[in-house]
Amino acid sequence: MKHYLLEELDLSDGEQIETRKIFEDLKKRALDGKLLLEREKKFLCVGLKLTLIENDGKPENFDFCDDFIFRELYLTYFHNNLSGPFHKAKKGKIIEVPQNEQMKDFKRLQVFSNKWQTEIEITNHKDQILQELAIETRKDLKELDRKYPKLVRKFKKQQDKYRLQKDKIILQSKFIYHLTKSVIQDYDKTEFEIPFSGKIIELTIYSFIHIINRHYSEHIKDKQDKTFHYDYFHPKELHLDLRIILTQIDKLNLIDINETDNIIFEYGKVVFHLWIQKRNKQVKGKGNVSFNRIQSFYPIYEEKKIKQIQSEFVKIELNEKLKVFVKKLPTTINKNNNG
Repeated sequence: MKHYLLEELDLSDGEQIETRKIFEDLKKRALDGKLLLEREKKFLCVGLKLTLIENDGKPENFDFCDDFIFRELYLTYFHNNLSGPFHKAKKGKIIEVPQNEQMKDFKRLQVFSNKWQTEIEITNHKDQILQELAIETRKDLKELDRKYPKLVRKFKKQQDKYRLQKDKIILQSKFIYHLTKSVIQDYDKTEFEIPFSGKIIELTIYSFIHIINRHYSEHIKDKQDKTFHYDYFHPKELHLDLRIILTQIDKLNLIDINETDNIIFEYGKVVFHLWIQKRNKQVKGKGNVSFNRIQSFYPIYEEKKIKQIQSEFVKIELNEKLKVFVKKLPTTINKNNNG
């Protein structure tokens, strides 16, 4: 079955004949229970919301728009961590959400949370994105349970905090699922394979989920020890940005991933740490194959850690925005330590 390219799914010019044909085709596929890509579902449901034709219906009338509705509600209320006032786009205008509509939306979000919790409790998903995300989310929920033991939850105030934090974790998990799925579907597999020091570094589904779940969740997770980097790298372009950066660093020919498991660089005056791990995977026709997987990626703000890096590494400027840290020779480190 042919899927539409991202550039074909453009509603910015209004309703054109070709746009209408795509809309009708996708609507028929959805009603027939056919698989739609995330971008196709978004195009279809945005079209319904804009009411291309009066009798098209609304997103709320169709089950295939549930994920679209969830995403809009999630971004409306959780973008600022449930801190109002809340706003929505309606009929080309941004309006504040009235109290009665907020209550209705929260009830719907609770339904989404309950359904998704059932999904993540399953331990053997065929969907690899869901499998990896379910593992991560179950870990987060176990950590929450340790933070709020059953005895503590007997107090209503603590019980309310626990329930709210639990819903936040579950809803964020669902949001990350659709975000990751969208990225994987929108790019060719080779886009996630980055040549470096004669090898290939892979940004896998595990990499995406771990990085986004751990380091793009500032507004949701109550973790003071984590660092976040939405200001520098948007998750949907993370693999593209890292490819550009690592390609520039590799031109220096000073870092060999056969000899190190991490790369430290400064981008936009912020220090970032990229961790790489050797893993094994089954490849058809080749059997068990070793590969380099991006394990984690995050900014460093801790002054003590930055000073340690500066004492052990030499900072080399590649351009005005990008600098890389290269390990000093042992004699240089000793000389510096001895004053």
